[in-house]
Amino acid sequence: MRCYFNLVSSHESILDQEGIEVADLDQARSVARAAAQEMIRTGEAHISDWQGWRMEVADHSGAALFTLDLGQLLA
Repeated sequence: MRCYFNLVSSHESILDQEGIEVADLDQARSVARAAAQEMIRTGEAHISDWQGWRMEVADHSGAALFTLDLGQLLA
């Protein structure tokens, strides 16, 4: 299944136009966490910058599969 990892706040959205293929929702959750950890490791993300943001993981139709609060995920 192809999942899209969109970053969303109350006033802005950064949409994933490509997505990636994953085997199931467990793998999609692992990918989401790994992406956040990579953002921290490379200095792209500071926890304070992502407060109020969430990662909405959607399928090919745009239906939300699950949401992760980035402030909590990055903490």
